[in-house]
Amino acid sequence: MNRLQVRHWVRVTTACNNRCLFCLDADTPRDLVIPVTELEREIDRGRQEQAAERLILSGGEATLHPSFVELVRYARRQGYDRVQVITNGHRFADRAFFEACMAAGLGEITFSLHGADAALHDRLTGRPGAFKGLMKGLVRALRDGRPIVNVDVVINRQNVAVVPKILELCISLGVSEFDLLHLIPQGRAYENREALFYDLGEHLSVLQEVFRLSRHPRLTLWTNRFPVAYLEGLEDLIQAPHKLLDEVNGRRFQIRRYLDTGQPLDCRSPDRCRHCFVEPFCTTMDRVIAAQHRRDVEVWWTGDAPWGNQPLPFGCRTLGVAVDSCEALSLLSTPAGVGLYAAVGQAGRLAEGLGNRRELTLIAWEPEQLDRWLTGDLPDGAELEIRLNRRTAAWLLSHRDRLRETLAALRVHQPAHDQLATCVVEDVPDPAAFFHELALPIPVSGLPACLAPGTLLVAERRVLPRRLFDPETGRLSIVELVAHHIATAYRAKSLRCASCPVFDRCEGAHINQLRHLGFSALQPLGSGPATEQAAQQLRASWPAPPARLATGRQPEAPAPSLPGYGAPEPPPLDPLAISAAKASEDSEAPPNISPAISTDSSTDPWRT
Repeated sequence: MNRLQVRHWVRVTTACNNRCLFCLDADTPRDLVIPVTELEREIDRGRQEQAAERLILSGGEATLHPSFVELVRYARRQGYDRVQVITNGHRFADRAFFEACMAAGLGEITFSLHGADAALHDRLTGRPGAFKGLMKGLVRALRDGRPIVNVDVVINRQNVAVVPKILELCISLGVSEFDLLHLIPQGRAYENREALFYDLGEHLSVLQEVFRLSRHPRLTLWTNRFPVAYLEGLEDLIQAPHKLLDEVNGRRFQIRRYLDTGQPLDCRSPDRCRHCFVEPFCTTMDRVIAAQHRRDVEVWWTGDAPWGNQPLPFGCRTLGVAVDSCEALSLLSTPAGVGLYAAVGQAGRLAEGLGNRRELTLIAWEPEQLDRWLTGDLPDGAELEIRLNRRTAAWLLSHRDRLRETLAALRVHQPAHDQLATCVVEDVPDPAAFFHELALPIPVSGLPACLAPGTLLVAERRVLPRRLFDPETGRLSIVELVAHHIATAYRAKSLRCASCPVFDRCEGAHINQLRHLGFSALQPLGSGPATEQAAQQLRASWPAPPARLATGRQPEAPAPSLPGYGAPEPPPLDPLAISAAKASEDSEAPPNISPAISTDSSTDPWRT
């Protein structure tokens, strides 16, 4: 499996010579050309802060920027391995423009095609002649052979039935890579939702016909923003979770404003959120903020970073640490009355009475740790959290008698992994079968009820990592929030799960576990005592179903800073808003759009 390149998106303009019915950017200031100096700073930021390898230039229509070719050249000089553009293809119909882009180092062109013929494509893009111009640019790029060429399709009610024909047309021309985009409720897509949004279930047979093209050895298919439950049986097509950062980055100014002032994102409403690919992240963000306000965080996780004797923030009662040895744990200095939640690298002997002097939970993920701590060396009063993996599972099955004697001090936790490769190596291939064989009422967290039969289902520990907070400002970091969501909270359910009696209190399995095991691992509970017992256990953890943005969760007040830091600075303004304000200051100035990017169809390059 090829490593996913670190990508950095830069919007260079909001001008566009199409007027797509599903345009996601229609609610941004229009016809703005971002100054080159600002764009160069943003291009630099991708290299300096993210070590990005691929730059993706977008709009509006990115090629309409008067300095587009120079921006490509600049990005290559700054060290990007590849510069890509998302385009409607109009300007690539002009041979001179195409050659200039190739000379500057443009490495990949993604053409946006939404119909198999001119009638449908032109209707969806709102521009007569759009199909003809795109096809001319597409064929030129394919025949030239220098750029990577692919096609994206925004699937909607008007074209979903003919998506196979769109791909058939492209394949006949030589395209072998496709990105299938699901609509999200932004811009004109939401305004035209009656004409565009569709029931995926009704068209699932057509979509699966298209998705199965990914099995062809010479074709590559990507899905973008697709609800993952509809990819059952094709889990390898689930969008890589880390691409969520690209989506969030596009809303980072609104998210920063929400974190620092409490002003909700402009798009926030249940009717929109239930269609939105970013909704799970927004829900995680709200839950983190709410835990700060309620001061009911359980564990303040600092890992191997020293914390000392300073008080724990946000009502935390336990310090989470990672240390190399039991000796280091015994010598650790912490605030009075604070418990320890400890990952200890070496399975040594713990100091006598350590569990009596403070609340202590040890984390075990290797059989050697279980051998040491579950065969007579677990301090009195201490608890043991066993991370479920292939190694610990085998140990547990061979030591059932010892487990039965110590159930009150144990918990089995299914960890989430932010990388699919880790799941493949670590995770038990059939958790339900494992717990059937274990046949003990052991407390379990991190798994849905169907994957932990016969156990005592308990809520996951409320852990807040120190790394979520910017060390300079004490404010929640957007990038770290995304990483936290992916690593711990990004979960999903099968379509079948809707019939499960505990559906409203179950959030499913972690996305990477599902990418590994497949959605078929999730099976709705039937009726009977076992199901009622599971329902009672879940109701004990969640007296009311967990609220989400899609079910009307109310916005949170501004997120608190870490203790010792001041109030947040005013959030930065979106550069688009700044550009729009500057443009409106001079009412006599011509529109902030170059003549070279006029939306008048009479200036289309293929018409000359």
